[in-house]
Amino acid sequence: MRQLFNKPNTEIINRVKNLKADRNAYQMMLDFLASDNDVLFICDSDLLLRPDTIDYIFNNFQRSDGFLGLYNSELHRDIYFDGEFVYKENVGFAGICISKNLLQKFVSKQKERPRSMDFKLSVFLINNDVRLMVPQKCYVQHIGFDGQNCRTSSVEFSTNFIPLSEFNKEIINRIMPVVLKMQSGMIKYLLFEDKYKKHGFMFHQPHKYFIQNKTIKRLFKVYKEKYPVDIKN
Repeated sequence: MRQLFNKPNTEIINRVKNLKADRNAYQMMLDFLASDNDVLFICDSDLLLRPDTIDYIFNNFQRSDGFLGLYNSELHRDIYFDGEFVYKENVGFAGICISKNLLQKFVSKQKERPRSMDFKLSVFLINNDVRLMVPQKCYVQHIGFDGQNCRTSSVEFSTNFIPLSEFNKEIINRIMPVVLKMQSGMIKYLLFEDKYKKHGFMFHQPHKYFIQNKTIKRLFKVYKEKYPVDIKN
């Protein structure tokens, strides 16, 4: 890190203790807000970056509403497409860029202990008419499959990442067999083992699914009205 960012205005903060995902992210936000920088880019240690990632941020962030995600995750539902970008129902923290202005407003509303911070951020942005905007061809790839938010029963991965360097290609080739094996196990779990649990879960929580579908319909309507697109093209 010091070799890459050896500049007078660079500060490296190294935490002695891992605060876990939510508290780590929240503390990162506070550290950023205490700085004189304009845009926060959150890059997890298990993300693979294209060589042109930083250039892409500089050239495209101004096209956003103050939020730009670089990771088109398969686990974050797509609501709307406009050709180059996809607009999400929610996003995680991995590979996102957010303006200082938006972040200040978000942090000022957090009155309780940090929990589910990524989903709270998604809700906050949507309620403030900020697009959860991600390029269809994403610029970062998730390569970690064993952590707090990823287990052997699920894989967070994007099929729209193009590895442009030999290092990117080497890592992707190494992990692809692992991804395919885990996805196969997940499909089997959903088809057979989870059959009755899933039905029971939906039966006992119809209100949650009703609210979620209502939100999705509202988001689609907003995106469609504000950013009309000829689907045929």
